[in-house]
Amino acid sequence: MLEGVNALFYASDLSSNECIIKGQEVRHITKVLRKQEGDKIYLTDGKGSIAQATIRQVVKQQLVLETKEVTKVPRLEPKVTLAFSVLKQASRMEWMVEKATEFGVRAFQPLLSAHCIRSSLNVKRLESLALSAMKQSLQCYCPEIYPIQLFESFVKSDSDSIRLMAYTPERKKSFQNTWPAISNTKEITALVGPEGGFTREEANFASDCGFTRVSLGPNRLRAESASLAIVQQINVFSK
Repeated sequence: MLEGVNALFYASDLSSNECIIKGQEVRHITKVLRKQEGDKIYLTDGKGSIAQATIRQVVKQQLVLETKEVTKVPRLEPKVTLAFSVLKQASRMEWMVEKATEFGVRAFQPLLSAHCIRSSLNVKRLESLALSAMKQSLQCYCPEIYPIQLFESFVKSDSDSIRLMAYTPERKKSFQNTWPAISNTKEITALVGPEGGFTREEANFASDCGFTRVSLGPNRLRAESASLAIVQQINVFSK
């Protein structure tokens, strides 16, 4: 959380001394927060920069802002890429992306695995939700959403990150002993299956490619819940 900042708004370019905000955010700033000309707000470009801005002009659905004090916020580690299998219901994926963004996920990698029923997703919609969640959770980095990949292609690709896979069919009660040491780790890839989970063949292939199987506890979780659970466990075990 950014010290002293209680609301954050998006501007794609903070390199100029002036920027313009349009659309729904104008209503939120002027009607909900009741900001007027001369008041200050905070902007981020979603790439790590934050700026204090002064409202210079309010014109219908448009704010003209003077920006200053642009600073770069260091990115927290570990940088987590959440690789999730595409789910049947778009609403569940949207919920997952929104909440995982709040937890600080760096990037999302949608995958097509054996049990996937759906083979497409609305990337623009997910990007919009991620941007909104970034602002709501007072972060300055908006996660990337990569193009869909086949499970096998992604798993066998080279990576320098620690690679974790949520897969323990017996759902071991003592889940801590399935986790490797990840404190002070810089990058982590977390792999989660679809409804019905990974096939045994997929799980074995991922293990052969360097993924460590980790447990998320004794209960059977929905796919979107498992995504949040593994991200939260990373946040806990990496400190």
